[in-house]
Amino acid sequence: MLQIYRYTKPSQIITALILTGILSAGNGFTFIKSASASSTDFLAQTPNEQLKQNIRTNRLPRSVANAILRDISRRQGSFAGAFQITESSQQTWRNSCLELQRPEELCSQALVPGWRVVVSRGRQSWVYHSNQTGSVIRLNERANTGRLPQNVRNAVLREASAISRLPVRSLNIVDFQQTSWTEGCESSTFPNPCDQVLVSGWQVTVGGGNQRWVFVSNENGSRVELRSGNNASANLPQSIVEQIIADASRRIRSRIAVSRRNITQAERVVWSNGCLDLGGAAESCLFAQVPGLRVTVTVGSERLVYHTDNNSQVRFNRDASTTVGNVDTGEAVPIPESELPPPLDTNVVFREISSGGFAGRTYETTLLNDGRLIRVRRGDINDSDRTVRRLSRQQFQQFQQLLRRYRGEFDNLRYPASRNSADYITYTLTSQDGTVEYNDVSQNELPPNLQAVITAWNQINDNPSQAPDDDTLNPVPIRPSELPLPLDQGVVFREISSGGFAGRTYETILRDDGLLIRVRIGDANDSERSVRRVSAQQVRQFQRVLERQAGEFQNISYPAPRGSADFITYTLTSEDGTVQYNDISQNNLPQNLQAVLQTWSNIISNAR
Repeated sequence: MLQIYRYTKPSQIITALILTGILSAGNGFTFIKSASASSTDFLAQTPNEQLKQNIRTNRLPRSVANAILRDISRRQGSFAGAFQITESSQQTWRNSCLELQRPEELCSQALVPGWRVVVSRGRQSWVYHSNQTGSVIRLNERANTGRLPQNVRNAVLREASAISRLPVRSLNIVDFQQTSWTEGCESSTFPNPCDQVLVSGWQVTVGGGNQRWVFVSNENGSRVELRSGNNASANLPQSIVEQIIADASRRIRSRIAVSRRNITQAERVVWSNGCLDLGGAAESCLFAQVPGLRVTVTVGSERLVYHTDNNSQVRFNRDASTTVGNVDTGEAVPIPESELPPPLDTNVVFREISSGGFAGRTYETTLLNDGRLIRVRRGDINDSDRTVRRLSRQQFQQFQQLLRRYRGEFDNLRYPASRNSADYITYTLTSQDGTVEYNDVSQNELPPNLQAVITAWNQINDNPSQAPDDDTLNPVPIRPSELPLPLDQGVVFREISSGGFAGRTYETILRDDGLLIRVRIGDANDSERSVRRVSAQQVRQFQRVLERQAGEFQNISYPAPRGSADFITYTLTSEDGTVQYNDISQNNLPQNLQAVLQTWSNIISNAR
């Protein structure tokens, strides 16, 4: 039987292959579409609360943010509101030292979940490593991304070389930071007035061998000035140097010859009277601004402090000096700069830190310029020991007057405990003029002026006014469990309003790009969302207001009067914390907080 072979044209084969491919692709598209639809259906069925919970786990915890901001503000000597957390990401560190092992430190090899956080101020940035809660944080010194302008760097090194007589190649910049200072009174003659101007620039620390010098420079490096260091006398008039050396030689009890090298610090100041703030009881001192210097002479364990003008007047500050005769008699000794607490924020009048005793706890009590007295226990994670009270206007003014009268007592001095003392409590008091440290063992031996301040302060703590003589409210702490989430990156401010007759809750946020977004929480269709824009100038102005009034955001609430109903509660959150109030008592809030509210109201009204 003959077999029949059919011939198939090549064009027919190609056509069949194309049709097969199209059908396969169609099935594939159908599968992909089905998969996409399933995914969409799944998302639609996911509850909003579950989505919010997933988002929250990626947010930087407030405890971590606060711990880092406190640390950088202490290191830089500035208030926390001056810094901003610009970046945060979850990390798993490979050891208990968070991968930042210190010399000779033993680190256990373990996986530690935590955070990598970047903090910024101006053009400087700092990188921190943290565990999950912020109880362990470390600064990554090598990752400091601040950049000192090259012209400033060169100018400072040239000046340091000229002063130290060391070649530039043997000098290195140890530290630098942006700063500002006042000047304009250097060449005025008492009693003629002078007008101070604010200069912005850099503070630069230069090292060479075992020596350190601190310089300040303007922004472009055209002006460089030595502020302190081993050659602190370099900028002093010769007549002043000669008088100081001659007087110190008579007072020093050691046999070491005194020379310019013993002048270890020369700080520019403006005295408040013609007696350079060292007038005697029977001396008449003309009240006027007198530019001059506070000069420190150090010989061994002895330290002498002098006040000078810019010409020829020199006065010895006996209370601030330490000689061989008073080191072991309970008299004051200087507090090393590395042990000084951070300076006060602009809205803080006074601060007391008490530590030690049998319990070994540390408490911090702060008096704000609106009369609030806030006491917290350091290390109290739940903030359960926080108290917020208020002074009467009369109490507040009387204490301020006392601080001004005895401001010379706050000269960064320490009154040490007697030898063999144990279980005593150390008190560190800080005003806007400086710090003094003492203990309960030797309190009765302190100078009378300092005892007067301590007595008045203790009376304030024991008997703060429970009924202020003005119409302001007494705030109460917000429980940590009731605090809102911290702000997201890029958010400047947030307001949450709730209650009233309608009982609805709205959230309004201001972003740093000027977007003002308002939504109703619980609005499934997002039908009430509004997005408007604020000018960049308005955003900057509002940020400056928030920085000035950072002390108002201390996680406190101004409650409504008893019996109130149908009021609206407003919860405001900035980078520094949260404050809560209501529409019934809004007019009785502190003036600083009302200034924030007025500015915020203007932003909402003017947004387009």
